[in-house]
Amino acid sequence: MKKIVLILLFFYTHSLANAQCDATKRPIIFVHGFLASGDSYALQIQRFIRQGYCADRLFVFDWNSIARNGKKTDSLLNSFIDNVISHTGARQIDLVGHSAGGGLGRGYLIDSAHAAKVAHYVHLGSNKWVYELNWFMNNKCLNVYSKSDKIIGSSAGQIAGATNLDLEDKDHYEVATCQQTFDAIYKFLNDGAHPLKAKEKKVSPIQISGKAVLLGDNEPLRNSVVNVYQLNSKTGTRRTQKPDAVFTVTDSGHWGPFSATANKQYEMELVPDGEKERTISFFFEPFTQSNSNIYLRGFPKGNMISMMLGNLPAKDDQSAIAIFSSNKAMIGGRDSVTLNGIPVSSSLLTPASKTIISSFIFDDGDGISSGKALKQFSAAPFIGGVDISLPVNTKKANLIYFNGRKLVLPLVSSKERILLAVFN
Repeated sequence: MKKIVLILLFFYTHSLANAQCDATKRPIIFVHGFLASGDSYALQIQRFIRQGYCADRLFVFDWNSIARNGKKTDSLLNSFIDNVISHTGARQIDLVGHSAGGGLGRGYLIDSAHAAKVAHYVHLGSNKWVYELNWFMNNKCLNVYSKSDKIIGSSAGQIAGATNLDLEDKDHYEVATCQQTFDAIYKFLNDGAHPLKAKEKKVSPIQISGKAVLLGDNEPLRNSVVNVYQLNSKTGTRRTQKPDAVFTVTDSGHWGPFSATANKQYEMELVPDGEKERTISFFFEPFTQSNSNIYLRGFPKGNMISMMLGNLPAKDDQSAIAIFSSNKAMIGGRDSVTLNGIPVSSSLLTPASKTIISSFIFDDGDGISSGKALKQFSAAPFIGGVDISLPVNTKKANLIYFNGRKLVLPLVSSKERILLAVFN
């Protein structure tokens, strides 16, 4: 309970409080899916803020999607909702769940006492149900799915009595992140009112903050250090040796905020509190607006994810790079993604069936760039890998293109740190 209260207090003291917002709007709680975190909803939260929602009434619930401890997670969600209601003074909240988070959200409503705290429920890219709860009728539910979602597939679809939307051509992650989904959610939660055409406003200063957690189980990386550097956009190198900002991760996993300069590229170096833990540098596209949901993920231990990531190289003469797409999958035939001119998205490397959002790229040990898939990533959804040699003894930086957008990463040995490029 103490941990949940700390999280809520962080939102109140570090929120992106917009000066003119409607404090009468019901709080919204967003629940992410398998292997995800609260940043799945970063774009949607920014859109709600631009439509007049108060930033301190928009919450994300991070949970351990690997352990799948239903009763414990349901209890944590219930405590989280109770604290949101207590701190905001609202009578009810609106609940949004994506993928496995949709199963969690729907399961929460099975308890009539729980359901009484929820005004509306939004089900995104998750399994359909065939029955109606007498205490929470289907007309209080919005169900958004896509025929192109290869993760849920035919398990999703129309729900009788609910408001249904088939996005048809969106992948599993886009069902949660795209503009069409936002428009549908806003209209559903606001008595049929359409969102206004709100342009992204240039706000100064741009405030950036977030959480540092373990991938998958979302345990806070407490006492880790986050070093923030502004970069030379042409080389990906740090403009100064001294960080622009330094933060120690709190017990709840939070760090920040810092004031970012618009249209400048930043690196956030996550240094875990442990000698054997890998340091990871996150490289972001230039920020154009404030964001309190920047997540930095460390590598877990003792689960299926750690088995895949435990073999990442730690070499003096080679880099190891991961490309992360935060709002859509990398799908061969639809998306063009290259590293140093070598394709890392194709029908073989990033098929629609795997819905890959993270691709790990490094040399498999022979010093040759085969461009083939790394076998250690073949079994899991969402994560892939490509064999490309990334020597650090060259004069060129690492150049990544994602559908025409570019990030430049420096030449850094994998022994020093893993490099992770984040495309919004």
